[in-house]
Amino acid sequence: MAGKYDKSYLDHLCDYEQGWQLLFTFSVGFLGLSLLWFVSLDTGSAAYVVTILNLFGLTVLALVSGFVLSRCR
Repeated sequence: MAGKYDKSYLDHLCDYEQGWQLLFTFSVGFLGLSLLWFVSLDTGSAAYVVTILNLFGLTVLALVSGFVLSRCR
């Protein structure tokens, strides 16, 4: 029972490395698609605002998942 608690939080996160890789891949892929969409939108439209929020969220997801992956290796 004590072995379950011997690992650090990062070690527990690294147990799901394949999931973090999947999250990183999807977030970077959708970030690229959102950037392509962003340059073609009219400033001030509702789609423009939603795309900016998507870019922010996807950037945070990519940074967090990339950081976890870099710490696991």
